[in-house]
Amino acid sequence: MTTRIKEPRITDVSVLSVAGLGLDALRERLDAPAAQDLPLNPPPQADAADYGGIPGSVSAVPSFDITDFVPKKGTKNIDRTTALGLAASARLKRTLTESAGITDDSWLSTGVAMGSMVGSLRSSIELDSRVIEGAGIDLINPAQFPNTTMNCCAAQVAIWHRFRGPNSTLANGTLSAVSALQYAARLIDRGHGQRMLVGGVEELSPHTAWGIRSKKIVHDTVPVAEAAAVFALEPDGLSDAPALATVAACAVGFAPVRTDAGYTEALRRVAGGALRRAGVDDTAVDLVLPGAEGTVLAEAEQAALAGFAAPRVDVRAALGECGSAMGALQVAAALAVGRPGATALITGIDISGAVGAAVLRIGAGT
Repeated sequence: MTTRIKEPRITDVSVLSVAGLGLDALRERLDAPAAQDLPLNPPPQADAADYGGIPGSVSAVPSFDITDFVPKKGTKNIDRTTALGLAASARLKRTLTESAGITDDSWLSTGVAMGSMVGSLRSSIELDSRVIEGAGIDLINPAQFPNTTMNCCAAQVAIWHRFRGPNSTLANGTLSAVSALQYAARLIDRGHGQRMLVGGVEELSPHTAWGIRSKKIVHDTVPVAEAAAVFALEPDGLSDAPALATVAACAVGFAPVRTDAGYTEALRRVAGGALRRAGVDDTAVDLVLPGAEGTVLAEAEQAALAGFAAPRVDVRAALGECGSAMGALQVAAALAVGRPGATALITGIDISGAVGAAVLRIGAGT
């Protein structure tokens, strides 16, 4: 007889998106009528002129200022990607400490698993440009160099909060946050991690906006946006915090044939495997959150999900194109609108060939 491993628990979530701050703002946005347009919050004033000529529209996290979340000292040189991730994690740590009475010693063992495509694309391009255009490598600001590394956000989250657990950045396109969830759940399952802060972050900049429009994967009707979503993942019994959900299964795979049929077959295989590991029949899925809506991969994903009759939540339509934050936003959306006791299926396809699926059991803590 095999003993069923206790599923890791999601005990809190922190979201910054174009809808505003927190799960309530996200829920209100997801519940808005389908015809209601996504809010087009202006980008930071210093960038406003740099978006001219970019097809479609853009939208930023409204009125975002990192000093609203952490003390000002030390924030001067951090990039927007890191600032968004740091803000989300600071808010999560504060609210979870207050609600569950988590001690400083418990927080010390916390790890981080962050999904990111490339880190701060803007930081990398701007540093290269300064070197190439004549400043030379000797004249760049050394305090800004860490911003060009992909793991800057996860590292800064750990440094600011004194987290000493495992720290990793997972890069897998729009599946980055789903990959981070799989990684964190595996660490907890095998006893290599305790509490893990898991999520994804994407900044809005002219560089990302031009890149997204140039690739022509996301439809021009979808605004380019930004977001950070971070949730706490814990083994059962670590704290008294109620579970917003448990992660029944999470899987990431690859489509060896990158055609619509190839993507469909790969996602069907991965999602089916995740549901079997979770012990969930297709008919028992109560909510589906597809990750490829609004992109050229939507039809392939829809074909893979054709057998599911459950209601669907289009996160991209509600929040815009948020890159590597997409999977974490799907998790947050499931927590925001899923009823207690429901089973939610999260899926996604990336143009690279990556496919993924996660199965959540929504808890009474929502």
